Amino acid sequence: MNDALSRLLGRSNRPDPDRADRAGEIAGLVHATLDLPVDAAVTVQELTCAEPGCPPIETKIAVLDRPQRRWTIHARMSDVDDETVRKTLTTRPEGENSSR
Repeated sequence: MNDALSRLLGRSNRPDPDRADRAGEIAGLVHATLDLPVDAAVTVQELTCAEPGCPPIETKIAVLDRPQRRWTIHARMSDVDDETVRKTLTTRPEGENSSR
């Protein structure tokens, strides 16, 4: 698969420093918003969505501490602003139902 097609589909073997920086910013915002312990693991990923009717790229946030929680924002990580992250987390602090 060529680089342009890989980027369009949200797949690339190349590291993206801007996306990595934004993932770190969002993870920090998750820690602050949910008042997590410093050692709580938080992951932020930009993934291709394969579900029907789903936008092609989504941002997944996960807290891998007890309790484990996950959220999905249907937008590219670069398009996700801090207020959207805060609202997502505070509206559903328990995370999303895994059956969704």
